[in-house]
Amino acid sequence: MKPGQFEALIIAKNRLNSDTFSLELKAPGLNLRPGQFFQIRSGDTYDPYLNRPVSAAGYQRSRLLLIIRKVGKGTSLILKKNAGDRLLMLGPMGRGISPAKKRTLLIAGGIGVAPLYFLAQNLYARQIPFSMIYGVKNNGDHILKTKLKRISSDLVLAYEYGRGRKMTALDALKDIELRQYDVVYACGPEAMLSGLQKMKINLPTYVFCEGFLGCGCGICLGCAIKINGIYKRICTDGPVFNLREIDFNVRSDG
Repeated sequence: MKPGQFEALIIAKNRLNSDTFSLELKAPGLNLRPGQFFQIRSGDTYDPYLNRPVSAAGYQRSRLLLIIRKVGKGTSLILKKNAGDRLLMLGPMGRGISPAKKRTLLIAGGIGVAPLYFLAQNLYARQIPFSMIYGVKNNGDHILKTKLKRISSDLVLAYEYGRGRKMTALDALKDIELRQYDVVYACGPEAMLSGLQKMKINLPTYVFCEGFLGCGCGICLGCAIKINGIYKRICTDGPVFNLREIDFNVRSDG
């Protein structure tokens, strides 16, 4: 499906934690796959000038789920909208994925849970068993816990600060018996993905990458990333890539 510009009606808005909200939109006619995203106009002026990229977190019966964390002016303006308001959107962008019927492990860090939640729903609907590790900074920041517990074979919740056993998502991964899985999908901060790469786990691992997605359609080259020695664009060539092929050092220095 080619990306197009459209207005979507906000049906519902819910606070998920202190700085993260879900928006449910009426958006009929979309053909969406996990990993795809939208460019959203944040306000009625040119400040901020650029649209904000937001991953699809779910799509059922013409209802699009977005999960947005408030991090700056653009996302703050979007989250001033309420049910009954409309969002100007461009998309769907990116290639997205159609997962194979294999035993799957998902690894989410922070807001990276959003696109993986869409993938989790896809796996569940296709009766593909999966487990999930979901890490956040602070105990209490996890979102969608009840829904993820219901559809996953096993859900491990990790946090770095708070009472009890503190650990990152990658710490939790060390306790997992990887032989019971065939493939791994991960999404989170670049530091988490780089750390996962350094662990060199012996499983095909695909990651949902983030970057400076200025235009979202491959023109600005702000999201260039080096894959197998060749620069690719996260927005048009990805955002899902084989973890072993990514050169994070080149991207960080460049």
